[in-house]
Order: sequence, then structure tokens, then C-alpha cells
Amino acid sequence: MIKLKHIVNGIAVSEMDMTEGDFTIGRNPGNSLQLDDGVVSGEHALITFVANEFLPEMFDITIKDLGSTNGTFVNGTSIKEQKLKHSDSIRIGTHEFKVFDDQSAIGTQTEYHVPED
Repeated sequence: MIKLKHIVNGIAVSEMDMTEGDFTIGRNPGNSLQLDDGVVSGEHALITFVANEFLPEMFDITIKDLGSTNGTFVNGTSIKEQKLKHSDSIRIGTHEFKVFDDQSAIGTQTEYHVPED
């Protein structure tokens, strides 16, 4: 399951389960995530989840800035459109979010060393 975690002062204060389709972020009512923040545009950004054509149980995630006044940032860089992956940081206005994919194998793999005899 892919989650979008809202981060405040380095701590996840809430999380939203993400599913296939479009997820809009902005100040206006009607967005999937409405942010009450004067530096967030009414229709600020769009996150799209599409099943991967080769691995349908996996999703390709893309974020697109919708021409916002103050921009959309991924890992500190201003973007127009970018693919997202596990642990990417998104900043919209004064809000920070992290992409969390509990199916990613990051940090769960173990290395084994087999000594030569």
C-alpha cells in the first residue's frame, strides 16, 4: 500500500492511503487534499497512480505542478512533473509530505558474506 505521510517538524502527523487514479492537492474545496494555506494555489498539484504495465500489482506514481504560483518541490527541487518513489519528499507551500511504499524492499534486504575456504 502506498501512503502519503504529512510531516511536521520531522514527525509524521497523519497519513493517507493512496489508490489508483488521480489525487489533487490545493486550497479549493473539491481537492482530494485541501490545504488551508495562503501560499498553496487553489489547484496546486496532481498526483497520478497508474498500474505498471509490466507489474500490475505495482504503481507508477507521478506528481505534476498545475501552474501554481509558488511551485511544487520534490526532494528540494522545483518540478513541473516528476515520477515519485518511496521516501521522496514533497513540499507544497509550507506543507511537507513523504511517499511511503510498504512494498518497497528498501532497507529490508540482508547481505550475506560467504567466506572462502
